[in-house]
Amino acid sequence: MSQKSSKRMWRNSILGIAVLLAVGLAFGYSFIVRWVHTSKSQTDDQQIKMNSNAMRSLSSMKSLNQKPKPMSIVRHGSNVSINIYTEETMVSIAPGVQFPAWTFDGTVPGPVLYLQQGDHVTLTLHNLDPNMPHSIDLHAAQVAPNEAFTEVAPGKSKTIRFNSSTPGVFMYHCETMPMALHIAQGMYGAVVVTPKGQKPPTYTIVQSEFYKPMDLNAILNDPPNFVVFNGEANRYVNKPLNAKVGQPITVAFVNAGPNDFSAFHVVGTIERDVQASGNPRNNLYDVQTYTVAPGDGALIHLKFDEPGIYSFVDHSMSAMSKGALGRFVVTN
Repeated sequence: MSQKSSKRMWRNSILGIAVLLAVGLAFGYSFIVRWVHTSKSQTDDQQIKMNSNAMRSLSSMKSLNQKPKPMSIVRHGSNVSINIYTEETMVSIAPGVQFPAWTFDGTVPGPVLYLQQGDHVTLTLHNLDPNMPHSIDLHAAQVAPNEAFTEVAPGKSKTIRFNSSTPGVFMYHCETMPMALHIAQGMYGAVVVTPKGQKPPTYTIVQSEFYKPMDLNAILNDPPNFVVFNGEANRYVNKPLNAKVGQPITVAFVNAGPNDFSAFHVVGTIERDVQASGNPRNNLYDVQTYTVAPGDGALIHLKFDEPGIYSFVDHSMSAMSKGALGRFVVTN
């Protein structure tokens, strides 16, 4: 065979291999794209089906106004026993505006759980809601969620045990699906774990959003109708929080969401020390506005130098206009 023929065969072989590789890659890419698309479609279909089932179930229910049953908490040294209850209850979220809430203990937000670092906690959730299951997810608890945070059927109870080993400002909420709906309906609150030797915060504030009641589509796609502190628009405008000149105060702040970040700001002063997630190891000093993600918290240290009225707001203007506005009245 001539040298020229040998080179031609070599080129043809290389070309053939290249064609085979190209065909193989194209087939593989097509397969992967189809697999990813199919998997995503299946996941989306499952989510849509779950949301549709939830909405059909909701459409057949009547709003309840159950009598709230308050939380009980008993402490023996570092052993803490808590009983907490879920009910459907009408609550006021703005002047003249009633909301058919799903609640912990009949309030939105639910009661603050004040703990100390190192506590051994036994918490029992009692579901008094006859319409649906509920659950509780405690961000302060380091436990297996598939065991601890599972659903509690109507009329049933579930006990969770955990150690409050990490100090901080945490959120708790219902984790029953669709979780966004259960949170937006009012099932959230704050857990404050105080480091050993320290006092609880002066004030605890939970920011949250309200949407059209029991409308999952609005929760996932629309802006909120109200953004509030501790469950009611402009709650602390006419009933302000009090402080004294030169007296340090602490604010435990939780953003329950379910969707929007908070830009917490106090007009006329500076947040002298902000602890991310409320942990004393996470310090930021002299902060003008602190951003808190949905599901997170902070411990904010303030001190006022002069008497007067100091507004605190979510510095997102749309949120402030929808009710995320309050006031400190500072006196001598």
